[in-house]
Amino acid sequence: MGFSTELKPNAKLLFGAMTQKKQPELAQLFFRSEVLNRYRETEGYRIIRTDTSGRVSKPGGFSVDFGISGDGDAYIHIPAQAWVYKIPQNEQEHWLNHLVSLPMSENFLRGIVRPGCIDDGPIRNW
Repeated sequence: MGFSTELKPNAKLLFGAMTQKKQPELAQLFFRSEVLNRYRETEGYRIIRTDTSGRVSKPGGFSVDFGISGDGDAYIHIPAQAWVYKIPQNEQEHWLNHLVSLPMSENFLRGIVRPGCIDDGPIRNW
């Protein structure tokens, strides 16, 4: 998939800003850039870009800015706040079909979404 576990300076800058400004909504969500194909193929949408960022928009509809990353511009990323406030609910399923994610603990996520006790094995030192 082309992910690196090396912490990049720009990631440190982002997490520093999230912490100092107390804005966790700046955390980035990643999608395969093919998510944009739907808008390239649909009349009324416009996609513009520079070398490292872009925007998809529809006049009278929605507009979201994104970063461009990965070899061959394989990925785009948006702040979590853009997911909540900029991507219309009727478009979110399409975006989720292109979501890129590292493996996550299913039980941990369940506990965050719906807090409660989850029998997840014995507690032990690690």
